[in-house]
Amino acid sequence: MAQKEDVLVFDLDGTLIRNDLTHELLVLCARWKPHLLPIALFKFLISKPEAKRYLAEKLHLHYDAASLPYDPDVIALMEAHKAKGVPVEIVSGSDHILVQKVADHLEVDFFKGSEPGNNLTSTRKAAFLRERHGDSFVYVGNSSADYAVWRAARKGYGVNAPSRSYKLKQDDGRDVEVERLVDRRGRLKPLLKAMRLHQWAKNVLIFIVPGLVLPTLGTTDFIKLVVAFFCFSLLASATYMLNDLFDMPDDRAHHSKHARPLASGTLSVPLAGLFMAVVIPSTIALSFLISTAFGITTLVYGLMTCAYSFRLKRLPVLDVFILAGLFMIRVIAGANVVGAPPTGWLLTFIGTFFLSLAIGKRYVEVVRTRDKGSVTGRGYVASDEIPLLAMGTAAGFSSVISLLIYGLLSQSQIFHSETTILLGSAILAAWVLRFWMIAGRGELHDDPVIFAVKDKVSLLSLGLIGLIMGLDITRPVWSSLF
Repeated sequence: MAQKEDVLVFDLDGTLIRNDLTHELLVLCARWKPHLLPIALFKFLISKPEAKRYLAEKLHLHYDAASLPYDPDVIALMEAHKAKGVPVEIVSGSDHILVQKVADHLEVDFFKGSEPGNNLTSTRKAAFLRERHGDSFVYVGNSSADYAVWRAARKGYGVNAPSRSYKLKQDDGRDVEVERLVDRRGRLKPLLKAMRLHQWAKNVLIFIVPGLVLPTLGTTDFIKLVVAFFCFSLLASATYMLNDLFDMPDDRAHHSKHARPLASGTLSVPLAGLFMAVVIPSTIALSFLISTAFGITTLVYGLMTCAYSFRLKRLPVLDVFILAGLFMIRVIAGANVVGAPPTGWLLTFIGTFFLSLAIGKRYVEVVRTRDKGSVTGRGYVASDEIPLLAMGTAAGFSSVISLLIYGLLSQSQIFHSETTILLGSAILAAWVLRFWMIAGRGELHDDPVIFAVKDKVSLLSLGLIGLIMGLDITRPVWSSLF
């Protein structure tokens, strides 16, 4: 009887795992079976249990219970009670099919989830547990929906729960004993992390063409460029979040991406969805206010990124060309702000340079997953290692040649001295050589942009190129001052 009183009952969504399986199923539906999403949403309006079962039946094979973002403190509590021989149960509002997969993985004594006609949350869950155990159970929950269950239990634990959870009263005024197991998590920090603010460095490409025609720009142009930079950066952050939403199952199997806020469950799907719903339309609208050409370019960028997230990133070779194209679009966007179209050779240089970096990103993924035989969520296999190394090096040196042609032979004479372009190209060639040597050693970061931003030699090299070329381009300005 004493053991019966110690039965430990866990909620699933937001408690055992940091996220909500129903929210994830909606994302999986949008990702893999978008034609079923309107049906699922309509079912939610009629009956939540019916909608949950519909999604579970259609999509339960798309997620692995072993890779879900379990809260380590909650799992530790479970394992401690198992070790003492205390029965452990999972009773959740998620569909019974999903709860069974988690229960089988965690090897609990009993499990129960929602089924058509019975949404097992709040008072329904409390009634079910009281009928099963009386008041001889301890309940671990996370939200206001668990207030009724905590009142029915002998004791409770709160996981990321509202502060009111620890001040509950019974109808007769007695305190409800709820112990804080996991503190309330903040929302801002994981949101900022999911925005990948360090990736805003890529959007400095917006300033390339304006920098080449710097002497002709006015104050209004500078204001537009700054607004355009933040506009484009916020849109990029929203598209990163969309990509992370669709990549959650794959990211959880990755050696480093599993720590991303959405994959790890520290950022909720609804909050990410709200951010995208606000930022995407507002930034596109703002971009059209800056200029129609910039607005169209921004819209194309958004559509290409969505296409990449939905499907194109899983197609080998095409995926790296899409990534390089997105960098070229950034250059075109900046050119459209100031009305100075870029030359073909400049775009060729930008395209081939970032094609090399994109191939480098895939090369690193292939090298680090060679034991698995393929890269999860991508179309590359271990035997692609050598071809990728060759293609990436070739693309890198193609960018050097393109820069030389642009500076020495292009009809648009931007540079005043051949020495400038020769010296800049030599530094770039040395950087490309070093980049691929480090990649070949397996020492490159997953994201080459992060490598370029943090690596001191890269910063020095790219800074020298910018300084040399910047001084040459602005010669008419500073030469008149001295």
